[in-house]
Amino acid sequence: MNSKVKKTKKQVVNTDFVGNVLSQDEISKKIQILEQELQSSTWRELETSGKFAKNDKISFISDEMLIVGCDIGSEFHYIRAIDFRGREVSKRAFEFSNSAEGFVDAKEWMLALAVKNNKKQIVLGLEPTGHYWFALAVWMISEGISVVQVNPYAVKQ
Repeated sequence: MNSKVKKTKKQVVNTDFVGNVLSQDEISKKIQILEQELQSSTWRELETSGKFAKNDKISFISDEMLIVGCDIGSEFHYIRAIDFRGREVSKRAFEFSNSAEGFVDAKEWMLALAVKNNKKQIVLGLEPTGHYWFALAVWMISEGISVVQVNPYAVKQ
């Protein structure tokens, strides 16, 4: 967007998908609505409902979803977000701690990014290594975020 936007006290330089400037209050309202409408699915639920075919692209992913990949660590995790076409929508990786507060921070970051990019659902891809990923997956599913397991060797570099 090349046009200049004048900032007021309650305005931030965030735009929705049609380029309108959104105030912090509008963003907060959209985040609350999205949070109430989130419905999570697990990899197993998606797989057993016939949505996957062997060696096929994940067919349930749609343009309405924010896809988030997570690099699991012992103390800190890092997440990045892409859209349906694989374009990165996060400017940089978001770091969060392996704690309840960190999980909440990550969820808030994902919700804000989903609202800014007009997405209706969030899918978090986790590599099932170590024991840290399971706690994060269970918590995210309980918060309405879908979680899928990612095989790092099957992902194109």
